Amino acid sequence: MSYYPVFLDIKDREVLIVGGGRVAQRKAATLLGFGARVRVVSRKLTRELEHLVDEGLVEWMGPEFSEESLGGVFLVIAATDDADLNHEVSQAAEKRGILINAVDQPQDCSFIVPSIVRRGDLMLAVSTSGKSPALAKKIRGELESRFCDEYGIYLELLGRIRKKLLCLDLGPDQRGEIFKALVDSDLFDLVRQNDWEGARSTLEMLLPGSIDIEDLSGLFR
Repeated sequence: MSYYPVFLDIKDREVLIVGGGRVAQRKAATLLGFGARVRVVSRKLTRELEHLVDEGLVEWMGPEFSEESLGGVFLVIAATDDADLNHEVSQAAEKRGILINAVDQPQDCSFIVPSIVRRGDLMLAVSTSGKSPALAKKIRGELESRFCDEYGIYLELLGRIRKKLLCLDLGPDQRGEIFKALVDSDLFDLVRQNDWEGARSTLEMLLPGSIDIEDLSGLFR
């Protein structure tokens, strides 16, 4: 089975995790990192999940799952060690048209979670369509060594430049040529070396003179 790749905006959306073990803990940490409002249903919680509940970062919904637990929920993750319960959660979510991921039970999923590499707003996702999570993890490790943290800064710089270019009276083809020239230039290497002077020279050469390049220098401080 092939899956349609998509990136979801879950900021300030309700996400329910059924389960309170180490897998649920990892899922909660990742979801919080993307701005979700996390709820948990489980009889027991790991110490870290208990801490998140105490801090008000995660809402504990009680020990038992029921269909009422799904009220106002955008997506659900079933992360218990009870396959029958995970299936029950999946059926209830499907009935309500809610996105559902049941850990290690692809037949009970409407979506699967890829292995990800995150560098700021740069997101690299690897999926084997559920056939080999171990291979996806291996490839993720290779990507982590290939794409360093500076890609986050580089992308932030490109994003700021893009906003400035979109404010100018330029046609799509003109903007496209500038964007291509930027990513084909030595700009990333200069960012990685924290060389603002070199980056400024490259930007002065490639960008319209009406753009205030000094306004971009804050990323190098």
